[in-house]
Amino acid sequence: MAGRKKWLKNAVQLRLSVGLSVAILLTALLSGGLTYYLALDEANELQDDTLSQIAQLINYVPAQAPALDKTAQKMEGEVDASIAIAFLSPDASAQNVFELIQPFRSGFQDVQSHGQHYRVLVHQIAGGSLVAVGQLRAVRDEIASESALRTLIPLAILLPILLLVANDLTRKSFRPMLRLAEEVNQRDERDLTPFADEGIPDEVRPFVVGINKLLQNIATAMQTQKRFIADAAHELRTPLTALTLQAEHLSATDMPPLAHQRLVAMRQGLSRTNRLLEQLLIMAREQQAPQAETVVPVSVESLFRELIEDLLPLASEKSIDLGVVNVPLAGQPLLIDKNSLYVTLKNVIENAIRYIPPEGQIDLSARLEANRLIVEVEDNGPGIPAEERERVFDAFYRPEGTPQPGSGLGLSIVKACVNRLGGQITLKTSQRFPSGLLVQIALPAAVR
Repeated sequence: MAGRKKWLKNAVQLRLSVGLSVAILLTALLSGGLTYYLALDEANELQDDTLSQIAQLINYVPAQAPALDKTAQKMEGEVDASIAIAFLSPDASAQNVFELIQPFRSGFQDVQSHGQHYRVLVHQIAGGSLVAVGQLRAVRDEIASESALRTLIPLAILLPILLLVANDLTRKSFRPMLRLAEEVNQRDERDLTPFADEGIPDEVRPFVVGINKLLQNIATAMQTQKRFIADAAHELRTPLTALTLQAEHLSATDMPPLAHQRLVAMRQGLSRTNRLLEQLLIMAREQQAPQAETVVPVSVESLFRELIEDLLPLASEKSIDLGVVNVPLAGQPLLIDKNSLYVTLKNVIENAIRYIPPEGQIDLSARLEANRLIVEVEDNGPGIPAEERERVFDAFYRPEGTPQPGSGLGLSIVKACVNRLGGQITLKTSQRFPSGLLVQIALPAAVR
């Protein structure tokens, strides 16, 4: 409820639509009231003119004047006008239609006769006689009201249309901003290209310019960071290589057992540092701006054999069963970037070897689904908790309580490679083992 109230408060489009609708309704009510009043007054004037015309016509029918006394005539139309005409004379019996009080006064007047209200015109005709032309007030008001209401029909029809048009124009006015917001929301975190400002309202253009400037600054900072990592790794590689060679030379010489133990620890530290530098260089290369990929025909079976040959010594140290369980591709070569795919799978398998217990099992499988290569690496290790499966892709992040040594760059490199290849990586709970991790990688790949 609080979120909805906040949205209602901050929704500019809604506030503008409601404001315009209220303004249109108030204007329509004011305009309708004024129109109704003026139309009602005009209708009363027209009916007064009708009474005047009837009184004028009596001048031309003096022979039939007595027949008109105390008679009611109907005006043309569907509504009974209830108009009565009476000749006035000093004889009171001739006045029982309107019950006018003598002396008679010429002009329009409102009278009450026999419990009914009349609008009466007293007019002097030829010969000096007076004639009274009257109309029932109720009928007169009904005719005037109906005439005035008819003038409101166009306004009543146009008001909903005007409200719909105003709301539609409001939505169309905000459509470029909504489209820009959707584009920002769907933009990949690696895509730092500027947003196009075509069709953007002038009021929003400074905001787009600010976002583009921020993206440019972020791109510059990221490039600087990547160059720093690559340069630092390159600069450190030479002295580390020299230290590694010196340590190897020292290991061939005779030395006390304590010195030999310390030399072994130093060589292990140099090995881990060299591994870290290699991973930093790989990550810096994969995180660079997309380059022309080396797309060549790749046999997945052959690639699996190369991976197993390279990583079998590492797996044998822990008596881990590393093998292929399913590759139903029938030897079909796939057009894909072999180097990035090799780096991706090698880091995934190395990560599994390091974290599963001795005498564990790692199974490789691959299949082709709708021009997408699905590669799965499944192990029976401890797995990764569901709440940490997104964070493990962050550089240098390692789950708490992890006893195995490492730099926390393996899965970060995998993520960078998969992103550069335009694929997706998903971590799931193992389906073939009681516990473990299933790494599923989906990459676009065309059959040669």
